Amino acid sequence: MTHSAYVRAVDAFEALIKAPGRDAFASPAGLIRAAGLPASSGYRHTAVLEAEGMLRRDAQGHYLPGMSTIRVGLQGFGFGRMAPLVQPILLQLRQRTQLTSFLAIAQDMELRMGPHTVGRETRAIPVQPSYSFETIPDLVIGDVSEVVLRWFERTVARRTSVALIPVESSTSNIALIGLVLNATRGASDAQIQALQQAYGQIKEQEI
Repeated sequence: MTHSAYVRAVDAFEALIKAPGRDAFASPAGLIRAAGLPASSGYRHTAVLEAEGMLRRDAQGHYLPGMSTIRVGLQGFGFGRMAPLVQPILLQLRQRTQLTSFLAIAQDMELRMGPHTVGRETRAIPVQPSYSFETIPDLVIGDVSEVVLRWFERTVARRTSVALIPVESSTSNIALIGLVLNATRGASDAQIQALQQAYGQIKEQEI
C-alpha cells in the first residue's frame, strides 16, 4: 500500500468511526454521507470495516463502533480486557435505570466518553465526546459519586449531571461506568445500586 493510499484508508476509517456516535445511521448511504466520503469508495470501506468488526449495527440497524474498535481504543488506555464486558453490562444498566449508560475514561480534569454509550440521550441531554469536571472529583474505585460535567455549545457553557463508579485504573487513567442523570434530581438508591452491580460484574471477571 502506498503512503497516499494508507493515508486515505486511515482518513476513511476515522470518518466512519466518528460518524456513528453523533447520529443514528441505519444505512450505508446515510453513514457514508455523514462521514463525507465519496460513494464509490464509501460502500467498500463500510463493508470491509463491518466484516472486520470495526463497525457493527445495533438492534435497530444503526451503525456503531464495533468490538474490534472498542478493544483497540481501550487497549490504548490500558483497559483492553474490559472490551468484551462493556456492551452487555451497559445494556443491563440502561434497562434497569432507563437512563443513558456509558463507559468513560477520566484523565486529570477531563472525561472522555466512550468508546461506548447506550441510550442516545436522557431527557434530551445529548452525550458529548468529552467533558471537563466542574470541580476536582474524588474518584475511588468501587464508590459511586455524583458530579457535574461542563461542556461548550459554541461559546455557551453547559452542565450535565452524572453518577459515576470507577471500575479500574491504570498509570494515568481511570475507567468509569456512569449514568447521565435527569437535571432536576440526583441519583436514586436504585440507580446507585445498579451502578454498584455493574462494578461487581466487572470485578467477577477478574477472578
